[in-house]
Amino acid sequence: METWRIALTFLSILSALLSFLPLLDFKHWFFRIFDFVRIQLLALLAILSILSLLIGGIDTYPNIFINVLLLMAIAHQLFIIWPYIPFRKRPTNHSKETITLISVNVLQKNTDHQKLIGLVKTIQPDILLTMESNQEWEKALSEIEGDFLFSHKIPKENRYGMHFYSKLKVKDCQRHYLISEEHPSIEATLVDKNGTDFIFWGIHPPPPSPTEKPTSKQKDAELMMVAQLVCKKNMPTLVSGDFNNVCWSKSSKLFAKASKLKDARLGKGFYSTFPVRPKLFRFPIDLLFHSRNMEVHQIRTLPAIGSDHLPLFATFTITDVGHNTTKPIKPEVKQEIVSIIVEGKEAARAEN
Repeated sequence: METWRIALTFLSILSALLSFLPLLDFKHWFFRIFDFVRIQLLALLAILSILSLLIGGIDTYPNIFINVLLLMAIAHQLFIIWPYIPFRKRPTNHSKETITLISVNVLQKNTDHQKLIGLVKTIQPDILLTMESNQEWEKALSEIEGDFLFSHKIPKENRYGMHFYSKLKVKDCQRHYLISEEHPSIEATLVDKNGTDFIFWGIHPPPPSPTEKPTSKQKDAELMMVAQLVCKKNMPTLVSGDFNNVCWSKSSKLFAKASKLKDARLGKGFYSTFPVRPKLFRFPIDLLFHSRNMEVHQIRTLPAIGSDHLPLFATFTITDVGHNTTKPIKPEVKQEIVSIIVEGKEAARAEN
């Protein structure tokens, strides 16, 4: 029994400390990874808290300390993820003016192309964005290309290829290499079903991980550069893609503040997209942000297509072209954005 108590104490302290680790301003992947698993950590903390009360009780100061520490960590996790918990079912807009979107990381080595093709044929989205799509995927997607009015293709074999298809009129479309020539993003000016211009961004910055980038510097810098470009245009804007960033992270919130866009998941749910298996460890990294003169009516995940990501589906409309936030960005926030971009560019240069 004593061994169980020691193990429980060690695991409780470790889990609680890991919950607060992302508060430290370190960019290394080890510190950032615990931002991704907050839901899983919350479940673990809840179990540990119950076990601590049942096994340890609150009859000694060490036991009281452990229970208070666990409760503090639980409260911290709840505070962060609370804004995304849906409290009431929102009505789904079925207006013919509603625009539909599928955004999906297809997994470059995934050869089951027909699963995505079948999904697209069934849903018939107005906009399709694929990431990790290479030359083989481009060839396979030619089967549905005729269903769209416009396509912009960036096949790459480095897992950062990107393909954009639209049934809406496209006035302009350009690719950007904001931080590195290896990581493209797409910016398109489209016309909605009411004749209103809006901007669509498709992005896929590199993640901080043991197999990718050692830090989040390049990812964070790319997000801030997109935010700056969004602000300059001051048009109805939607940004979608594999952010390699959870929606509640500090950098995601800074992206929203810097771009003056809103996280589409707020008040709607988590809609975790990665990894597909095991489902227990899934978290939301395929994100969607929109300007305040847009309304996202629905957001949800779609059935698996053989990738390690679930496709993300959304419906949206432009509600008021003239209504958008004009609140200025604070000077200290501007300085933070500049510092992040400088750090990211330096990290990319050092890598090359």
